[in-house]
Amino acid sequence: VLNLLETQKKLEQVAEDLAGAPVIDAMKKATLIVQRDAKRFAPVDTGRLRASLTPTIETQKGGVFGGSPQVRGIVGSNVKYAPYMEFGTKPHWPPLSALEVWARRHGTTAYAVARGIAQHGTKAREFLQKSVEINEDKIKALIKSAIEGIVSK
Repeated sequence: VLNLLETQKKLEQVAEDLAGAPVIDAMKKATLIVQRDAKRFAPVDTGRLRASLTPTIETQKGGVFGGSPQVRGIVGSNVKYAPYMEFGTKPHWPPLSALEVWARRHGTTAYAVARGIAQHGTKAREFLQKSVEINEDKIKALIKSAIEGIVSK
């Protein structure tokens, strides 16, 4: 019975540590790697999208009845057009007011740009997806190393 209690206590500690400093640090490193390459792959006009790419770490402790602890790394943007740059769009008529400044800067009209989007949509750039995919092995190695450190304690 004593060994069983010790094992249970060790497993509870491992579960708690999975949302602790080693995994959080590994996730921070992973998000910085993804952020670096996302900035490299992001389409650039004014640089606003690229500058807005920021990493965030979210943690959720598991409780006795609260489920597993979680650490989530997110690299994202707060600019309104970021999802459209990442995923593209189907053909649609965008508001001309949203295109006027860009069109003027590129020597065309908002109407011409809107007509092109209405006919073809916009191409997915997948700069975030690409940055995750090319760094998948590095991310897995960081997380694996953190978990191995926790389990071997």
